[in-house]
Amino acid sequence: MFRAVSSPHRTASEEMTLNQLHEFKAYQAELETKIEELRRSREELEASRNKYALLYDFAPVGYFTFDMKGVIQSVNLFGVRLLGVEPEQLINRRFEQYVADEDLFLFGKFLQKVFSGGGKETCRLRLSSDESAPLYVRIEAMVTASGEECLAVLVDITEKKMAESALSESEYNLAKAQSMTHVGSWSFDPVTGNVKASDELLRIMRLTREETTQEAFAGVVHPDDHDLVMEQLRLGTEHGKSYEIEHRLQFSDGSSRWVYTIVEPQVNSAGRVVKLYGTTQDISDRKQAEVELSNKTNELQAIFDSISDGITVYDQDGRVQHHNLTGPQLYPQEIRPGSSCQELFHPETAILPGDCPVERALRGERVETSHVSVRDGQRTQYVDITATPIRDALGERNRALVFFRDVSRKRLQEMHLIQTEKMSSIGVLATGIAHEINNPLTSVAGCAEALLRRFRDEPALKTDCRLDVFPHYLEVIVRESYRCKGIIENLLSFGRKSDGSFAQVEVNVILLEILELLRHQSAYRQIEVVRELHEGLPRVMGDPSGLRQVCMNLLVNAHQAITGKGRVTIQTGLHDGAMIVIKISDTGCGIGQDMIDRIWDPFFTTKEVGKGVGLGLALSYDIVKRHGGEIEVESRLGEGSQFTVTLPVRHE
Repeated sequence: MFRAVSSPHRTASEEMTLNQLHEFKAYQAELETKIEELRRSREELEASRNKYALLYDFAPVGYFTFDMKGVIQSVNLFGVRLLGVEPEQLINRRFEQYVADEDLFLFGKFLQKVFSGGGKETCRLRLSSDESAPLYVRIEAMVTASGEECLAVLVDITEKKMAESALSESEYNLAKAQSMTHVGSWSFDPVTGNVKASDELLRIMRLTREETTQEAFAGVVHPDDHDLVMEQLRLGTEHGKSYEIEHRLQFSDGSSRWVYTIVEPQVNSAGRVVKLYGTTQDISDRKQAEVELSNKTNELQAIFDSISDGITVYDQDGRVQHHNLTGPQLYPQEIRPGSSCQELFHPETAILPGDCPVERALRGERVETSHVSVRDGQRTQYVDITATPIRDALGERNRALVFFRDVSRKRLQEMHLIQTEKMSSIGVLATGIAHEINNPLTSVAGCAEALLRRFRDEPALKTDCRLDVFPHYLEVIVRESYRCKGIIENLLSFGRKSDGSFAQVEVNVILLEILELLRHQSAYRQIEVVRELHEGLPRVMGDPSGLRQVCMNLLVNAHQAITGKGRVTIQTGLHDGAMIVIKISDTGCGIGQDMIDRIWDPFFTTKEVGKGVGLGLALSYDIVKRHGGEIEVESRLGEGSQFTVTLPVRHE
């Protein structure tokens, strides 16, 4: 730097030199300022270049430079990662090597269009990838000013492409599902009145896309259902309530269809309905099927009810699902909708036992069995039961079809036939043994009568005290021999159903004779006999031997029912002046309820072997019936029995 020296006296040349020096210094300072500005500009430019280079390399898009043949001239880091190769492997290589085969032609046409058009062009390509997932890009390219290269931007649109594909597939599936199920979807904006409808809904409503308006939809509703449909729509719009409705559509050709609509409102935070969403299904086929099914059901129910047998269908839980009219007539309390098979077949246990016909049918068996029900004040009911499984299509939820056939009359007829057969057998047996028994009895009676005549003809025998009771014993032998002959005759008469000979009979006398005979039995001496015989009973017109046999059987049974000490009570009386009543009761072992109906059967006995053959009560029953009377029994096991015989009073 030069330094000026002050001098009072300067020459002109010195003044010029000094001015030049000042100008030089000013110029030097200006240059230094410009140099500093250039330095700062260079630093800023370097920083800016570095920033844009960083943005270029790490931008979320790929930047490429292609020549006219599609050779890569430059590429950023994202583009390198997008193609999945090293940078040095990309430069000077054709981009089409990384394009999927199916899009090669598309890329070639795109490149030609970029260089020939001069404007920005766009296309979508699928790139070849070693990974299983596809890779899709969108390319935007524009030629440079030189016309020798183009700048291209590649954006990864794989996720968008997959989403579009999924959405397209979902829309396709939804459209196919709606078409297959005849369900259309729609939305309604209550503010603007705009309606959006699916293709299937338009097909159901027979409308075109241009006719998608509220008025057009309302015009298709059947006139008879129009007010109801509009009212439901109004309530859904105003109150935001979901609803379901079935109604008809009527078309211009006069035909009609049934539809089923479900509506769901969309409500904002203020509680206001902003949109209604609905689905409408064509249910005409279902409605027609329901009508046909209802007609078929009514037809089957009529057939069902016309069958005289009771028919009941039990569900998989053993509960009544259906029944015809006859079922409740047989079992009014047990066969009702929802009632369990427990009430009828196993009231003692709540679970389904293995022998329950319904349970066996639910397991797939076919069951044939019988059921006997005894109700207070009603006759015994015999029912044949057939249970058949109703197999489920999947084999998981079988049901049971149960037939109930009332065979009470048939069973009684069979019992009468059996009784007739038994009586016939008894008649044949009695006929065969009658002569064999009568001959010895005749000899016994004849010998006893001869001894009695000897006692009468020889007075000396009466004076012998050792023979005092012999006449009495002989009289008993004669009387009982002839009674046995009478019993045989009754047995023959019972087998032949003959009337026999009738006479006036005093019931009290017969009872006293039998008691006199039984009191000599040593086995009966511990038994107390109580007599309550009504005095002055009228006589009965009947067979003395038969009535004697009845009383004998009942008294013998009463005595034999008692083991050790006990009491037998004999009562007679007059009922309404027209019936004589004989009651013989004991304090013996009694008869079980399971056997009480069988005691009248021939050859059925509850006695020990050797103490009876089971004919006494059967014969007694027949004799009493032949006299126009009745014989009944009341008994409790362990408490004793009472037999009651009623006989009509006859004067002829």
